[in-house]
Amino acid sequence: MGKIILSDIIKKNNTIEYDFFATEDISCFFSIEKNFIIEYPENIESVPNSIAAIPFVCNVLPIVWLTNSVLHLEELDMSFHNCIPNVRGGFEKMFPESCFAGKIVADRLVKCDIPATGGSLAFFSGGLDAVHTLLSHLHEKPSLISIWGADISCENKEGWKIVHDGIGKYAEKYSLEDVVIRSSFRTFDNEALLDKTFSEQLKDGWWHGIKHGIGLLGHAAPYAYLHGISNVYIASSNCPADGPVRCSSNPLTDNHVRYANAKVVHDGFECSRQDKVRNVVNYVEHTGDQVSLHVCWESQTGSNCCKCEKCYRTMMGLIAEGADPVDYGFVYTRSTIQNLQRYLVDHCRSTVVLQKQWTHIQKSAIRNKLALKKHPDWKHVKWILKVDFWHPETLKRPMSIREKLSYYKFYQLLHKMKVKLHG
Repeated sequence: MGKIILSDIIKKNNTIEYDFFATEDISCFFSIEKNFIIEYPENIESVPNSIAAIPFVCNVLPIVWLTNSVLHLEELDMSFHNCIPNVRGGFEKMFPESCFAGKIVADRLVKCDIPATGGSLAFFSGGLDAVHTLLSHLHEKPSLISIWGADISCENKEGWKIVHDGIGKYAEKYSLEDVVIRSSFRTFDNEALLDKTFSEQLKDGWWHGIKHGIGLLGHAAPYAYLHGISNVYIASSNCPADGPVRCSSNPLTDNHVRYANAKVVHDGFECSRQDKVRNVVNYVEHTGDQVSLHVCWESQTGSNCCKCEKCYRTMMGLIAEGADPVDYGFVYTRSTIQNLQRYLVDHCRSTVVLQKQWTHIQKSAIRNKLALKKHPDWKHVKWILKVDFWHPETLKRPMSIREKLSYYKFYQLLHKMKVKLHG
């Protein structure tokens, strides 16, 4: 049985650094040269160690459980300690093939109740799910909390600036607190080895399957304590119509998380991704507000690449609702839409996403067929009405001569010259 000892929590101004030790049998799951450091936008020295420990505990819990190890620390918030069995139970339901053992040993459990202000915060990335949650709870004026180091690395200042500029616009527009937390939580552990060791039994990757939900949620504990937050919202990625999904961020786990007087709410689970697209489009149409979406997980530049499956899925979802993706932060050419169908054939064959989420888009397209016929890209998207996404081979179609030529550099050059000529 392995052991992890949290020996010290070093708080200095706005930074928390965790000094910990792991026994040799599990030390391989931690990065040798990377420490776990979190930077908050304000001084956090008054946060008790029982709360400050929570981000660390959240990020090592999956390792403790799956290696049947012991985590030892001096003190821990009682509310959080008491929620751990229920969180673990949620993971056990999602991953019945795995044994979630191990235990947490705290010398002291501290009741950290503070006067609750009734305030709320929402994890916010600028993506569709996060924007939907924000618009659903706008009346609460939630603080927007974003984690630099989750999808954009802490070293990528240029990429983060683009992402944060987008988040900052939402905060400014709606007069909300913009809370940026910079964290090394994706580099202090050995994610590559954890993937290699556990992906077969989890039937998923480490980050998506078991870490990112609880790993993100822990970061909010010190801020929630300082501000007397009552509700912490994290947007759903899936819905009941998707069937059983293995995903670290899930109502089976997230809705059990507690710290001090705050409770976590896994928000929007009742809505499919296409429902969220529809709700956002309806909001824009009724209010006239401009909404920009950052959905891409492929690009490290901070912008939407407009050529990955998730970008394509969101763009097509917007088109199916009669919206123009350009109005929502997608910069692309006509050939992008022309190549969408072929991309799905080459890259997405029989995935669950293809079969379920694209089917939701198809239903919207069928419902809005008359309006879609007026869309400038109608001839390039009308294939979606008849495709059977449960049999991806129906996506295949013969290429036109123009499409075949478009893959050659000389044709692309001629096309650019034509565009310049005609203005």
